[in-house]
Amino acid sequence: MRGRGRVWAALASAALGCAGSKGDSGAGGGADTAPAPTEGLLALTFAIDSDYAAQLAEIGEAPRGSFYGSFWRGDEVTGAGPVDGAVDLGAIEVSGLDLALDGTASAVLFTSGPLPVGEVVVLGFLDTDANSTAADRGPDAKDPVTLPSDNDFDVLGGETTEARVFFGLLNPI
Repeated sequence: MRGRGRVWAALASAALGCAGSKGDSGAGGGADTAPAPTEGLLALTFAIDSDYAAQLAEIGEAPRGSFYGSFWRGDEVTGAGPVDGAVDLGAIEVSGLDLALDGTASAVLFTSGPLPVGEVVVLGFLDTDANSTAADRGPDAKDPVTLPSDNDFDVLGGETTEARVFFGLLNPI
């Protein structure tokens, strides 16, 4: 029994040594492990609440136009939008967006550049009447807008995650 115990101990030691030495050159010990990815991508689809699509139709507009928005760190956004001093992580512009009236999401129409791992919020609007200018970029009355609570996504390191940007409100102003 005693001999068998030594054999198992030797096997366990060898197995642990091998498991810990993956990529090890043998000098100095320790494992070479790649650091966890700190960035990922979001592939954006777009959808509108069908009730708001119907309201647009009532005023002679359709849920189509250009989307203007930005990516934000989740911890820098409240229910009212970005906190003072927050800096966006990148702009989003999608021309020719034509949303389904029944709320069905579009195909992927935009893929971000590298974003930090963690919660990211997409905020923006759909310019349905093509009157937003680069000098005065913002929604006017009845333009569909995104809400922070509907558009927060988890960016996973080293991955592309599909995310549905949802227009859950028509701008009241």
